[in-house]
Amino acid sequence: MKRIYRFLALAIISLATANASSAQVNIGGQTMNNDIIGWGDLYNLSFTAHNYGTARSMAMGNAFAALGADMVSASLNPAGIGMYVSGDFSFTPMIEFAKSPTRSSAEGFDLSKFSSSEYKDRTTRFGFASIGGVGPVYRGTGFLTNINMGFAYNRIADFNQDIKFASFYNHAGNSMANFLCTLSNAENLQTDSDGRMPFGNDPYIWGAVLGYKNGITNKDAEGWYIDRIAEHAEVDQFSAIKSRGSIGEFALSFGFNFVDKLYVGATLGMQSVDYRREVFYGEDYIYPNESYPSGEDMPYQLEYMNYRQYTEVSGAGINLKLGITWRPVHWLRMGFAYHTPTAYNLSIRYNADMWSATYNAGSNPDGYAVENNRIYDYVESPMWEDRDQNAWRVSSPSRLMVGAAVTIARRLILSADYEASYYAKTRLRSAPIWGLDYDQTFEDNFRRSNTLRLGAEFRLLPAMDLRLGYITSGGAVKHPELIYSHPIVKSEEYITAGIGFKLSNTVSFDLAYQYNTRRYSAYQMFYAVDTENEVYVESVPVTSDLRRHIAVATLSVRF
Repeated sequence: MKRIYRFLALAIISLATANASSAQVNIGGQTMNNDIIGWGDLYNLSFTAHNYGTARSMAMGNAFAALGADMVSASLNPAGIGMYVSGDFSFTPMIEFAKSPTRSSAEGFDLSKFSSSEYKDRTTRFGFASIGGVGPVYRGTGFLTNINMGFAYNRIADFNQDIKFASFYNHAGNSMANFLCTLSNAENLQTDSDGRMPFGNDPYIWGAVLGYKNGITNKDAEGWYIDRIAEHAEVDQFSAIKSRGSIGEFALSFGFNFVDKLYVGATLGMQSVDYRREVFYGEDYIYPNESYPSGEDMPYQLEYMNYRQYTEVSGAGINLKLGITWRPVHWLRMGFAYHTPTAYNLSIRYNADMWSATYNAGSNPDGYAVENNRIYDYVESPMWEDRDQNAWRVSSPSRLMVGAAVTIARRLILSADYEASYYAKTRLRSAPIWGLDYDQTFEDNFRRSNTLRLGAEFRLLPAMDLRLGYITSGGAVKHPELIYSHPIVKSEEYITAGIGFKLSNTVSFDLAYQYNTRRYSAYQMFYAVDTENEVYVESVPVTSDLRRHIAVATLSVRF
């Protein structure tokens, strides 16, 4: 029953929903369920505004569903591959600067007091936005004018982000210790006859096991309790979420050109997933006016605890993209593309550690090893891994794209794309845990996402082009006002600009800049609601944003 209970609880989205249940202990937050691929992970892994590509396409907001003849066409509308009139090779390195400010209405919320150099709220990363080549495989003089084949790598999503926040002077009843006690009691966890507690084969409870091994919780015949934190203590809470990785797509494309009027294309997309997340949560226990408990009443007094979890998701996915572009007159192009759901096969690795310091205020009745009047504990969990026959099989949303581009006086290009992504149809096809099903969760809480991409290019000089663009994506969360267990993307925008130089008849060099703002739902590090026993434990709700600067350069050689 433990596994069944666990995933019933996963369907509870927020405290508002949790309070509606009178007999269910609801437990969640960012510190929970890092050992699985949750519905929030599926949404965040699938979410993309298709902002990456070459410097030219990125500067124009990637509004290339109709424009074509760019390496990004392989991942947007493969009909654009048929528009190339010669061979082309290009590569696009990139650099990203990201910052993630976090807000809270809680008293004592002061990020500057969280000065650990290990955790920060900004990142700088290098990588590739796009690299690939296109070449002709057929040239004719009849109805079929040419066939082109391309192979490209395009970045689809980027997960490089650091978030940190801190909250001070919290009530002791809202500590991680209370949370772990509630979890331990809800799961009816037991110690052996010698007072030891093995990790076992359910990583869902490993946080509770680590808490017990660090002395943060304790157990007697009546259940789990706390004996190292006084009720009048104040708790300073420190949190950091560090994520790394990306999704890249290797695209094998074919484009067909029919008399320079109709273009048809297909892409077999093979995606590579690399997603790593580190979730840190720490607490310091403070007594106002030095009102420390006596050594007689509390011989062991917890000074701090730190809890860290590591999650790695890797795997591959495959999809098919079909596209068509029609050019009825030389100055107008209209494009349409359909992307099938991407079928992913994902592996996950997970482990955690916890360390703490306890002040020995009494006579050390249990005979612990004491150093400088303190007991130091450090415990690391085993490594949990789901792969091969225990892999997670999921599918991302299908997507529809339509676009139009016009050329004015052979100097100005204006283009616009609309993309619909059907996130309610995201699916968990199979999982290594019996009874897990996210279908209804996605149907109830997600909807179609609408993305608009706009671009403009103006030929200032025969060898110089100026470009501007804009992308907006409304997200797919039906209830953005709720408090979620994890930060869920609500919406994002990109403002883009760039310049292009034609260095010769065959070589061009382009530069582009994007400014990205992404907004997330409010979320919590932990919450535990047991209405039957009137237990309510929660960390401070917070809201994070992402502000990202992306700079790219593309060198393109035609042959």
